[in-house]
Amino acid sequence: MAHEDSSPQVRKQAQFWMAMKGGKVVAGDLREISENDPDAQLRKSAVFSLSRLPGDEAATQLIQIANTSKDAAVRKQAVFWLGQSTDPRALDYLTKLLKK
Repeated sequence: MAHEDSSPQVRKQAQFWMAMKGGKVVAGDLREISENDPDAQLRKSAVFSLSRLPGDEAATQLIQIANTSKDAAVRKQAVFWLGQSTDPRALDYLTKLLKK
């Protein structure tokens, strides 16, 4: 559903629940959506879903996207969600980003 449903709203909800229930197992799939989906809103929604991953996986994925995404809006979304994170690596990453 997260990849192929005709409704963008259904796809966004599927992404969210993938992250909530699938955890680390679905991280690669959500990252792929954030990079390759033709719909910009769905790419950004995938980044939000990645921010909901449990434990330190959210920061790991968001830092990777912030560093590598070709889409400036997706990178911006990843940085935003890193700013909401309590993971110490997120603060370290943002501090380094500001010093550039």
